[in-house]
Amino acid sequence: MGGKKRDAPTRQVKAKGARIVSAFLDNDEVFRTAKTTGAKVNEPAVLRLKYRPDFDKKDFDRKARDLVRLGQEGKLSKAKSDRDSNSVYDRNNKTMRDRSSVYRERMIRRLTKNEKLTKDHGTRETNKYLANKSLVDRLYYPKRKQPTAVGQGVDADHIQELQLDGEDAYDNLRLMDAWTNRQIGSDISVALRNVPEGHPIIVKWIDE
Repeated sequence: MGGKKRDAPTRQVKAKGARIVSAFLDNDEVFRTAKTTGAKVNEPAVLRLKYRPDFDKKDFDRKARDLVRLGQEGKLSKAKSDRDSNSVYDRNNKTMRDRSSVYRERMIRRLTKNEKLTKDHGTRETNKYLANKSLVDRLYYPKRKQPTAVGQGVDADHIQELQLDGEDAYDNLRLMDAWTNRQIGSDISVALRNVPEGHPIIVKWIDE
């Protein structure tokens, strides 16, 4: 982020009793008015990111840094909603599946390769399941239930969010705490509700 310049928190973030959100627009009023009047907005949408106490801080900071950089490079804009944008053909099952799930299963196979998924097979040194049990368990968790807190599961996260015109490609995916990932994605979606498709976005980070 180039020195981690600290931005002063706004009243929206510090309002007593208000729900803390991880993303909001500095110029939301401009876009809300334009949406009502049909006027064209000539300035970029300024998306501000804020760490939440219920997040994995390391994962959030990494995400924020990357989005700030991508915005500075002029790569962010509001993407068109496309529910099939994350689909890929699975040759094993001969069905269309979302790329994130395929990525997750590839990671699980890599971590457990050549050994059975049992604690009784081999030693911690020879059994990749035992050696990576914590990560494997967190990779499996979101396949079974929705995460409700930090540390429960791990998602395959798009480094550049699909909703920010990110490419649905394996090299745009990496592992991230599932709760943190899903909450950021939801908060960004709400923050951009009044921004038209294709409009450029820059990101600022409240680094506290």
